[in-house]
Amino acid sequence: MAEEKKFPYTTVPNNLRKVLEKIPTIGAPPAATQKWLAGIGFSGGNNQSILPVLRYIGVIDRSGKPTEYWTALRSGDKATFADAVRKAYEELFTTYPDAHKQDNATLQTFVRTHTGLGEKAQSIAVRTFKVLTEFGDFDTPTEEKAKVEEAAEQKEEELALPASTRERAPIADGGNAGGRYAPPVALTVNLQIQLPPSAEGEVYDKLFAAMAKHLKGIITPTQ
Repeated sequence: MAEEKKFPYTTVPNNLRKVLEKIPTIGAPPAATQKWLAGIGFSGGNNQSILPVLRYIGVIDRSGKPTEYWTALRSGDKATFADAVRKAYEELFTTYPDAHKQDNATLQTFVRTHTGLGEKAQSIAVRTFKVLTEFGDFDTPTEEKAKVEEAAEQKEEELALPASTRERAPIADGGNAGGRYAPPVALTVNLQIQLPPSAEGEVYDKLFAAMAKHLKGIITPTQ
């Protein structure tokens, strides 16, 4: 198969669709081989071109053993299968993030400029890609992507909180463990000093100067 690494294709894309439709209804073989294909009803030389496509997108490994993407296809996990297609056609999806929605003419132009395939092979390569996209959900994120997006959203929410809220220290006592925070505590200090009526003004001045010296930095005036 020419240019398999850039844009694989099978000469029987309709049979590729039938194979992919059949996988959920049958057991996973020790290895997907030409004999296996014949055993599920796809004998003949042209059907052999289906196996390289399955290898290319990672549904089977080099030895033909089914992978996690086979399991995803079998279980109906279309989002994970879509990831397999994205990885296989990484260059295409980098250029067109919605490559699965692009029309045939756009895709064939991409194939023409990135491969040495002839016009007929370009068309079949596009049809092969289109068949594969039918089995993927390219709009629903996989579990891994969902976790990344959730973490990013949580970070944005934290940054949106006032600084005083983000930096508040948790309460250390055992009864308040588990992420709760101590609210600000306001203290009111009431000082009462009794002086003899006969005290001179100089006594008052010295007293208030001493109070200011020792209480400075402890008491913050109320606004």
